[in-house]
Amino acid sequence: MLPSELLVKKIYKGKISPKFVPLKEEYLKIAEELIHIFERFTGRKQGDLPLGELEEGYDHRFIRGLRIILERRCIFEVQCTVDPVNARRAVFEEAKGAAVTSNERREVVLRDAASSLGVSVDDLEQSLWADIESNLILKEFNTLSPEELLRSYNLSLAQTLLFKAMGMEAYIGSNYQSVFSSIKHLGLMYLVEKYDEGFCIIVEGAMSLIKTTERYGTALAKLIPVIIGSEKWAIKASIVQRYKNTPKILKFTMDGDRHGGILASGYSGEGFDSTVELKFSQGFNSLDTGWILRREPEPLLAGQSVFIPDFSFEKGGMKVYLEIVGFWTEEYLRRKIAKLQKIGEENMIIAVDKNLSCSHFIDLKKGKVIFYERGVPLKPIWDYLKEREEKNVRREVESLAKVDLEAVGDVIELNKVASEQNVSLEAIKRVFSATRKDHVLVGDQLISKSLIEKLKDEMKEKNTRIEASELLEEKGITGVDQMLDLLGYAVKWVGLNPENAMIFRK
Repeated sequence: MLPSELLVKKIYKGKISPKFVPLKEEYLKIAEELIHIFERFTGRKQGDLPLGELEEGYDHRFIRGLRIILERRCIFEVQCTVDPVNARRAVFEEAKGAAVTSNERREVVLRDAASSLGVSVDDLEQSLWADIESNLILKEFNTLSPEELLRSYNLSLAQTLLFKAMGMEAYIGSNYQSVFSSIKHLGLMYLVEKYDEGFCIIVEGAMSLIKTTERYGTALAKLIPVIIGSEKWAIKASIVQRYKNTPKILKFTMDGDRHGGILASGYSGEGFDSTVELKFSQGFNSLDTGWILRREPEPLLAGQSVFIPDFSFEKGGMKVYLEIVGFWTEEYLRRKIAKLQKIGEENMIIAVDKNLSCSHFIDLKKGKVIFYERGVPLKPIWDYLKEREEKNVRREVESLAKVDLEAVGDVIELNKVASEQNVSLEAIKRVFSATRKDHVLVGDQLISKSLIEKLKDEMKEKNTRIEASELLEEKGITGVDQMLDLLGYAVKWVGLNPENAMIFRK
């Protein structure tokens, strides 16, 4: 984005559009000249960049816009002998807060201040204002091609214009998951609808909010590069512009066929939408639940619309979704609830900020609603996951009763049987524990009672844990410590080295 005063635009018959710069020789030449200036300017002050003369013959907003984009690719640093704040404080104290009205008095103050700081007068003067923007020193410049610079400039024009959008519609024919993920990462309020050739994404604009926020407008602008990274795309927006102190709504359109070649793309959203999501993710992942937490799972159909949950919890073949409802407007809230009602997925948790209109969610027919204040609570979610897991296991146990489970041998790998039957390991354990009276459950294996009796005799000659482990592994048993406990043995650890561990009868 660029400062609003640098937006070069044209308005005609109720329509508005940035004045995009074509990738032609004239503009490529000026872009190349600017790039070379920055490349040669390492080690010099930012305020000394000789860009003023380049504005002659061009709209000054164009040159200054290019400069801003190039400066964002620079690393500037403060170079000084004394911290500028300390330098200014020392001069102020030496002057005793009084105005310095003569050169003689100025020299005395600087000399005394430099002496108190243990530096020369020249070093002090150089340090006094070393931290203001024009005195920063260019340390490093990440260069780019003239074509890339002009594409970035055109993109910045579009982003600056959309900053004041009432709303935006984007049509995409590919790159769906990247666009959906970026919408979530950026914390935008949205509605997604499926149509034959792709998706229509309706995004609220900053100007439509109860209180316009610069942060939200910036987030909307950041979505543009990832949208135009699609093979087929089009954007429509309503832009608020003031004309003679009267706000007017103008139409803006942009699409890949007309503008794809002149715009930079490639933004990738990172991080979390909010600290609420971040804290929840960190808290849940710190628990030993057996569930895998994923961000932005596959979109869910809600009638003709698409719903993108914030998280999914996955374990075996089970999947439960979580949507955290935070930033809102009344209309956005109404649409979100309507989508939630249409989703065929029962396994949905909706965490709602208590500061919202909570009554809207009380009558939600599907899923579990949890209200939170400062952070999404872990316990009710963990309890719900255990409840869903138990229901799923009971359902699988009922289905397995109709199946003839064939599993023979002294050691039966239950994970393998569960995979073959496409059910959870817990369901297989319950079925076999109840039906296989000639076997004993040890970890994730069933061990025959006849093998256990043989092992009791063979273990009498073993003295160390390593010897016992080798014997059990030879029989195909993986749960060494569980099996030792079943056979009536305990382990005595000598130091931290497992080779020194001894076994004895309890």
